[in-house]
Amino acid sequence: MILGVTKGYILASSNRFVVFIIAAAASLGSHASQFQELFQLAQANDPSYIAAQHTLNSKLEIIPQANSAFMPEISGSVNENQSLNAGANVHTYGVKVALPLRLDAFYSLKVAEKMAAGARINFEKTHQDLIFSVIDRYVVVIKQQHQMSSSLAEVTAVEQRLKQTQQQVDLGISSIIELQDVKANFQQLQVNLLQVQQDLSLARANLENLTNQTLPPKLPALASSFNAASLVAIDSLKNWFELAQNNNLDIAHNKLAVQQAYHNYQVKDVGLYPRASISMSQNYSSSTGTTQSLAVGVTGTFFDGGLNQSQTNEAKEAWYASQQQGQALLKTTQQEIRRWHQALDTSRQQIQALAQLNKAVQASLDGKNTEYTLGLRDISDILDAEKLVFSAQRNWDNARLDLVLNQLRLKRASGLLNGSDLTQLDQWFN
Repeated sequence: MILGVTKGYILASSNRFVVFIIAAAASLGSHASQFQELFQLAQANDPSYIAAQHTLNSKLEIIPQANSAFMPEISGSVNENQSLNAGANVHTYGVKVALPLRLDAFYSLKVAEKMAAGARINFEKTHQDLIFSVIDRYVVVIKQQHQMSSSLAEVTAVEQRLKQTQQQVDLGISSIIELQDVKANFQQLQVNLLQVQQDLSLARANLENLTNQTLPPKLPALASSFNAASLVAIDSLKNWFELAQNNNLDIAHNKLAVQQAYHNYQVKDVGLYPRASISMSQNYSSSTGTTQSLAVGVTGTFFDGGLNQSQTNEAKEAWYASQQQGQALLKTTQQEIRRWHQALDTSRQQIQALAQLNKAVQASLDGKNTEYTLGLRDISDILDAEKLVFSAQRNWDNARLDLVLNQLRLKRASGLLNGSDLTQLDQWFN
């Protein structure tokens, strides 16, 4: 197991705070939980996540770069001159401090702040995506484990049928045609088992590739005691819309993009304004002594061929466009929320229906076994009934796992997925 350190920071943007928490193993005890450990391994080994961290660090340098426009410029000079006629040496030393007074620099700083805040949100989105990727790949492995267990059980069951039918053929009770039906079914199941083995191996490899860690032979599956009531219940679609509007990371990033576009427009709009500067200098010369000066200057462009006005218009239109993109993004997000909200509800209904189906197909198999013993059923009827039993069980297992994934998809679409969900999963998978 892997020990961890709790990491957290707060992302501030557009009058909202996004709490970004990398949950830690230390908060859970002396050892990391199963899903926390997998996530920590993914953090340390996933190139995309590591690249996102460095990208964030690079974007944070934008703010000190923008702040440099408000800092004074300090320069110095040392000169030694020799007259070729008189042969005299003149030494001069000078120091100059200049402070530019630029209105566009103020708005440029605002742009930089929004860009840095946007970079933080982008990194948080990468963080959420990695959480879901770990969970999603884990669930795929569990699905394939269920498929493997079910396939092996079905092969075993049909193999037993094959032995029984062979004995009955030897005794003259069953026909050779029935035996051939069972053999064909058994051989088909063996072929299917090879595909299941391949799918399981591939699913394990996908998770191992993400974590760079060899998995144990069998991963903990969803607890038999798990039920839909274990999920966080927010029934109203309207509530999910409101949560997404306040927490969805794409929406939050767009809000910053709108503000950034507006400040870009301001930068261009003040482009023709005069620029002032204040400078002080002190110089020493061996011939003239020490001199000091204070200068105030104003510079401006009175005509640039319409360049600044065109750039200002361009920035204004980009600002308008970003606002409309935000509206489109809101609609897209609401569609995604509706999709996963409906999928979650469907999963709950499927679990209930499949639970009843499991009972029904098992009862049907039991009844047909009795009739087969009495000679009222063919072996093909029994084989078909057994297929339904195994199929219904697999579908029930998958529906429960889909319920978990759909809940997490809904939370991710709303911007609510975080390290606490990893902790919750450890209670469900054991």
